Amino acid sequence: MDADRELVFLDSSVLISCGRRGSGRFQALAREAKQRDVVFRISPQVYAEVSGETAIDGYESSDLAVDVALRNGWMKVTESPSYSTPEVSKVMDQSRRFIATASDRPEDIVEKADTEIIGLALQMLSDGTADQVIIVTNDIPLGEAAESLIPKYGFTADQVTWLTGGELAPELKEDFVSEFD
Repeated sequence: MDADRELVFLDSSVLISCGRRGSGRFQALAREAKQRDVVFRISPQVYAEVSGETAIDGYESSDLAVDVALRNGWMKVTESPSYSTPEVSKVMDQSRRFIATASDRPEDIVEKADTEIIGLALQMLSDGTADQVIIVTNDIPLGEAAESLIPKYGFTADQVTWLTGGELAPELKEDFVSEFD
């Protein structure tokens, strides 16, 4: 598959596990982007979770690992999903319920980043931006929700893949543990 037709979304759990930009884990993530010849995508909510910033336009001056990755071009913050698209809003609501049930948490504490990633994945498949989406997360309920819900919107199971950080970059395997294990 063409690298630009495959989109790879990173969840904050992966970036937080990688630590600082000088860490071996973060460097392995950068190498993986280069080897795959893709730009890893993060949602605006993921950016806010890992940077503490709600405004994306200020990243040029920050020394945070995520901001350095954005400047170096191997990571990109996507636009927010189009909430006016009925399927996107619907899958985001469904994913919130799915994740809440799977993790035995109230719906109102499910991270907005989780539902946003699934909404963006569906939107980009639907609008033809991507033929395949890969969601990289150490959050098991998020990964299961993506693989379970998106195919219900007319996409095949092989168009949506969930990987843990260790599956994305095998040299990271021992460092990535789900918060739900």
